[in-house]
Amino acid sequence: MRIGREFVRDGKTVAVTAEHLGADRWRVRVGPAEYLFRAQALGDGGVRLWPEGQDFERSFVAHGAPAGKDFAVRVHGHTHTLAAPGPRRGNGGPGGDGSVRAPMTGTVLEVRCQPGERIAADQTLVVLSAMKMEHKLAAGIDGVVEIVTAKAGATVDQGAALVVVRPERPATAS
Repeated sequence: MRIGREFVRDGKTVAVTAEHLGADRWRVRVGPAEYLFRAQALGDGGVRLWPEGQDFERSFVAHGAPAGKDFAVRVHGHTHTLAAPGPRRGNGGPGGDGSVRAPMTGTVLEVRCQPGERIAADQTLVVLSAMKMEHKLAAGIDGVVEIVTAKAGATVDQGAALVVVRPERPATAS
């Protein structure tokens, strides 16, 4: 079994995965860091963890629970809130050029727009599967969809243009 999600920590999106290796062994990845733990479920919903290869006396208890769209984790007497990331922008942020590009090589799961459609800056236009996670991509600008090259089921390379949005120009007074 493998569980994976993305969270925002200190303003940066971090991928977190937990993979069951058998018996009480788990591999946990937080961004690029990897940890091997032994785990024991507790009756109160918590989990006792200890680094593999170390004594049980070095164990600690963690509790986790959904907190709206976020996730709260309590470890060592401190509660850490991991925020769910918003849709990814085509060029990395608001005020973009409207070009939605694949942030990494992956498979297009869904295309949620069509040429001529008016869209909002944060509207999900394409859902991409990459690194065993779903990435919701948005243009970062309000506008009208001009070009859609993404096709559900297609594999795309990092940087590939998937959708182009023409910025909506405000009406001018005459």
